[in-house]
Amino acid sequence: MKSVELNSNWNVTVGEETVACNLPYDATAGAARDYACSFGNLNGYIPSEHAVFTRSLPQVKEGNGLVDIKITGVCGYGEAFVNDKSIGLLNGGFAPHVFEADLSGARNTLKLVLTTTPEMSDKYLGLGIAGGVELITAEGIPYGVDYPFVKTAVVGDRVYADTEVTVFNNGDKPQKLILECTVLSARGKRAGKKQRKLYIRAGQHKTVSVRVRIVNAYEWSPDDPYMYTMSARLFSATEESEPSTVTTRFGVVSRMLSPTRGMYINNRKTLLMGAYLSHADVALGAVSLYCNERRKLEGLKEIGYNAVHFVGCPAAATLDACDDVGMYAFVDLFPALSEPKAPLGGVFCDRRYYSVFPKIAELRNHPSVTVYGVADDIAECYNRYDGHELIRAIADRIREIDNTRPITVSTRERVPSADELLQVGSRKTVFNSDADAINAGREKNLFDELTAGAFEAVDICGFNYLYSMYETELNKRNRLVLGSRTDSAHAFDSLDATEKNDRVIGDFNECGIDYPGGGKLNEIIVTFGDLDAIGCEKPQSVYKRILLGEKGIAYIVVRDPSTGEPMHMWNWPRHLGQKVDVEVYTSGDVVALYLDGRIVGRKLAGKVNRHIAKFSVDYYPGTLEAVAYFKGTECARSTLKSASSPKMIKLSAYSKNLSISRGDVGFVYIDVCDRDGELVPYAMRELSVSVTGGELVSLINADPMLRKNSFDSCPAYGGRALAVIRPDPAEVKAVVKVTGDGLLASRVSFKIKN
Repeated sequence: MKSVELNSNWNVTVGEETVACNLPYDATAGAARDYACSFGNLNGYIPSEHAVFTRSLPQVKEGNGLVDIKITGVCGYGEAFVNDKSIGLLNGGFAPHVFEADLSGARNTLKLVLTTTPEMSDKYLGLGIAGGVELITAEGIPYGVDYPFVKTAVVGDRVYADTEVTVFNNGDKPQKLILECTVLSARGKRAGKKQRKLYIRAGQHKTVSVRVRIVNAYEWSPDDPYMYTMSARLFSATEESEPSTVTTRFGVVSRMLSPTRGMYINNRKTLLMGAYLSHADVALGAVSLYCNERRKLEGLKEIGYNAVHFVGCPAAATLDACDDVGMYAFVDLFPALSEPKAPLGGVFCDRRYYSVFPKIAELRNHPSVTVYGVADDIAECYNRYDGHELIRAIADRIREIDNTRPITVSTRERVPSADELLQVGSRKTVFNSDADAINAGREKNLFDELTAGAFEAVDICGFNYLYSMYETELNKRNRLVLGSRTDSAHAFDSLDATEKNDRVIGDFNECGIDYPGGGKLNEIIVTFGDLDAIGCEKPQSVYKRILLGEKGIAYIVVRDPSTGEPMHMWNWPRHLGQKVDVEVYTSGDVVALYLDGRIVGRKLAGKVNRHIAKFSVDYYPGTLEAVAYFKGTECARSTLKSASSPKMIKLSAYSKNLSISRGDVGFVYIDVCDRDGELVPYAMRELSVSVTGGELVSLINADPMLRKNSFDSCPAYGGRALAVIRPDPAEVKAVVKVTGDGLLASRVSFKIKN
């Protein structure tokens, strides 16, 4: 089989405007928000849009002209056409869609018709293709190999790669074939090889396994994410012909569940500590680029997380980044089942069960993928819509395709219906409030009784916002629990409950990075992430670092006197001489706080006070200094200064080397600073960006409203902004210049490699 990329030379029409583009492409990235649109508060006030993507295709004369078209990273919902004839539905999601098409005509056109509307999802969908499109042909070869799956096994002191592939013979006569499987190390050196002779009848498809011993094998782990490549090559044993080859990356990793001790990965007890990560971000929308996915994952890993939670199958670039960065992935295959989370969310549900295979086939060779989830936070766990039967069917189907990972399904404590209350023996079914109904259900163990069938179908129970039930849950049933969703406001309690209970295998915060979607009223960015929309840390992320075990931290935050929001800022001129609340997040047990060298006080911190020392301080401009002690010895020290007026712009880049072949873009972090080079967190100066040797892709800040006047200008928010640039393939260097009103300009350069 041969694959040809079709990512260039597309035309996209949105409304009356048609533009040329290359994939990946999101037509609604940076689109104007419609605050009056129906249901817009769910996904960031993106108005309903309709887009048509078109591209010419080559003629295929060999055979009957039939080929496969593979589309990955579909954003929105719609249909695919070849020569105006439908070849299949596009049901959204990033897993591959594979359709058969006839390209025997002299002129062939591929058309993708896509729609997005707030009523379709409670998350930002995007509109376009976040991955890419491939044309897959047999090129006149009657036999081939596809769908590689590599399992690793340890037998004594030997490590094996058990490779499963689908071998097919579409010819009219039987074939004697040889399947050759070769393992290459991360450096491209051969680490193992094995051949197997096959006899395949005409028209036969079958799964074949080959065991290859890996010499001097290295395990994949978050500390050392070592990757191998498996190449499966099929060729004739009797005649000269072009071989059919398929390759995949994999890692050596073992997973095991203990009913009393939790999860073991590579024979080591492992807790999954992570956060939900949206498929979209504010800078690029739903477009998935390896460099951006890696940037986001590295930011979360710096907090101390070792895992991420995805709802829906991620794009290939995201999965590759997880493998290379060393982040475990917990993937819910579906955002919903029978009960939609938005009014039109159930319109495209009819083929969900049959879409299990392409999702698992995309996920199963990635060593980072650790847990499969049936669906995220679903009412079917209460057996609504005969949900238990559906959950079991999907879980069984997952096991048929891949039995190497555990499976979970998640739900929260829901408001019970009258029938559900009667089912568990409650005499009263009408209540004045939802809270009263939930409490009545608790008296009858309603959650445990109604979800039993769903959780019996899977390996791990997914609890959303139910950390308080961990202790009692372990006394009820012999089953494992995953904190599949918790909130930052209860991070201390949820992490403490996770660490205390051996049968709880992990904890996932509800949001790792702010993303486009429905926040509070009129906010187009969800703002409860640990990192803000441009990837900078918030006070809560520093607090998480302490909870996850990092030592030597003393971090000063001030509660905004108006909103109570924690801010890393000591500039409050409207409250001169008034009391303000100061908190110090620390890994120490005692904190001494000073203002301009004069002691304000000493307070206890430590675990007993949730690692927070609280002070009430009269505000005067100057320098706050916190000194933390552990068992009487200084363990950390930090300062927080009152910033002076903005004077200059400071730039930094995520990576200054950009690869054209990999599709890299450059990320420029913009800080507005005072004369001493200190960030001015209250600065909102208008910033403008110009680029030579490339083009500006996006200029954003972390403002939940993302207020902007033009494409290439943006005000600072919290003293910061982010610019994204795409390098020009014809250049060897790109230079980004940032200017601001009354500020010294600054430049940063990137090297461009082809």
